[in-house]
Amino acid sequence: MLKAIYRGVVTFDGEFKKVCEFAGREAPKSLPRRRILDVGCGYGRYLRDLNARGYEVTGVDTNPELVKANQKAGLHCLTADEFARTHDSYDAVLMSHVIEHFPPNDLVPFLDSYLDRLKVGGQLIIATPLLTPYFYDDFDHVKPYHPIGILMVFGTEQAQVQYYSRNKLTLEDIWIRRSPLRPPHTRGRYLHSIKARPRQVLEFLSALLFRASGGIIGESDGWVGLFKKVS
Repeated sequence: MLKAIYRGVVTFDGEFKKVCEFAGREAPKSLPRRRILDVGCGYGRYLRDLNARGYEVTGVDTNPELVKANQKAGLHCLTADEFARTHDSYDAVLMSHVIEHFPPNDLVPFLDSYLDRLKVGGQLIIATPLLTPYFYDDFDHVKPYHPIGILMVFGTEQAQVQYYSRNKLTLEDIWIRRSPLRPPHTRGRYLHSIKARPRQVLEFLSALLFRASGGIIGESDGWVGLFKKVS
């Protein structure tokens, strides 16, 4: 019981809701079924939800085991090699927690390769973390990216940068993810024992303050951007 209460208070999932909202933006029912490409789809969380909303969704992942699991669940999912042999175009491309795994010189061609499949006027949805003391907890996080940095390379202005893309984007909307303040690195974060209790109490109180303040007492730790591909 106590564990369920704790998890209910400290767990926040506003990002998932915002990504799905952006993915369905400007999708009138009078048009043909909206085609969405989920790049780095993982275990298909967005594939299931967007399918249920009536969209035609394709997932792509480099991990063949994840692809098999999604296919077994009845989801349309391809490996990166399989996708490269297709020629479909899409109304929206989703990249949730993908770009932070690339250095700049690899990210530009990676993004371009999928933006080539995005229709002009179509939307790119990016969800990605900002730099926090916990950013590098993920073993293969390389660097955080900001919306301004994306627009310096993929925007319509000719910024003075080392990399230029062949696809151009404008920023249509953005949502900044905020979360409760978290205690710094302590032994209790890594040890699953009585030593973790003080930290859990602090996290619980911080989450209560975050909720009571409407998110004011917290920190910005990620963003979701809605970009539009322009000619």
